[in-house]
Amino acid sequence: MLEAPSWYARKYNSVLARTRETDPDAEFHISQTGREFHASRLTTIDYGDAYVLDLRDKGGIAMSGAIRDDALTAVFLWGEGTHFNGQRSEVPRLRVVGPGTEFKLEMPGSYRLMRIGLRGASLDALHAASGRRQDRRSWLMPGVHERGVASSAELELQRVVLRTTAFAEAAARRGRDFGASLGVAASEAGAALARALFQTEAPAERRLGTGEQRNVVDATLAIFEANPHAPVSVSAVCDVLGIGERTLERAFQECLAASPRAYERERRLRAAHGLILTEGDRLSVTDIAMRFGFWHLGRFAGAYSSLFGCSPGETRRFVWGDLQKMANHPA
Repeated sequence: MLEAPSWYARKYNSVLARTRETDPDAEFHISQTGREFHASRLTTIDYGDAYVLDLRDKGGIAMSGAIRDDALTAVFLWGEGTHFNGQRSEVPRLRVVGPGTEFKLEMPGSYRLMRIGLRGASLDALHAASGRRQDRRSWLMPGVHERGVASSAELELQRVVLRTTAFAEAAARRGRDFGASLGVAASEAGAALARALFQTEAPAERRLGTGEQRNVVDATLAIFEANPHAPVSVSAVCDVLGIGERTLERAFQECLAASPRAYERERRLRAAHGLILTEGDRLSVTDIAMRFGFWHLGRFAGAYSSLFGCSPGETRRFVWGDLQKMANHPA
């Protein structure tokens, strides 16, 4: 007989209450950084070798800590003004945080955190499989890794987190033990992460670019980040920086393996995707598309589908339609 998983769904109105919780995969410290009223909703399952978490939070906090030496965690963290180890984290993008990695998070307002963690036998299996293929993956090493997983695979991991935590939330709300279902859901989440990481191919080696090219790219990214909701034209960037479009194109291709237009559009697509995940229950796909400067809905749907492998409407229906049915009928 399987041991029942540890699961819960709770709400907090203070950082102090949050600090009483423990984490099987990490040591951490939380402090409040603003005077805004703190409110959060946390749903988790801890079962066997897998830990699944979905957190919605607001109120201005800072967190520092480290992943345990015997654990690995995959994280989606995004919110306005949010930083992960000093890097902006305002759109959903997968980060794989290796064993023993220190982290420092800053979340000045509302943010969302989704996680799948592996440890024990599941992590050992990844190490063994990697060793057999003689191409040990960097994500098994300490550090924060952001490469090699397709956007469609990221979406599938997000769906797994949402599906799994919906079971936990329904069980907590009803006060019943759906141990068998929750155990299967948590195990499937861990397996989905393991598959995504094992199938990841290391990217081709690229030059880092000259110092001048890196400066051009950094300055361009700063312009994009200063205009998170609106499209920014390449010509406008060139006018600000006083360079030609071919110079900007070469710098992006050399440093990021992408054109500036493609990078800027993907950033807005990911921001729109994040809004579907967090507020798709009250905003239509049209509302969300226009908020990020996608005025032609057909082109928006096509670009979104090319990136994530499904339409924005399908994502919205799953998160706010089918998922709700699943939460109401978890057995």
